Amino acid sequence: MAPTGVTRSRLHDILATHIGLEPEVVDGATDSSLADLGVDSIGLIELQKAVSDEYDTELPDEAHAWSLDQIIDHLNSTTRKAS
Repeated sequence: MAPTGVTRSRLHDILATHIGLEPEVVDGATDSSLADLGVDSIGLIELQKAVSDEYDTELPDEAHAWSLDQIIDHLNSTTRKAS
């Protein structure tokens, strides 16, 4: 069963672990898009896989231009719908 709710802390952990972003880059970057943080297309694919594996939901390709808060909101709304 997938965990309920995606927290900012967990998203930061995923970005650091699966994409290799330094935690200090991610901290306080809630308004920055993945592209602004330097996440390339391969990084987006890694994030999509990690999110799919952990939360059993999809992250669209457009998420590359989304802020971290938008990503969290999307994931939380889609995981609630799937429950």
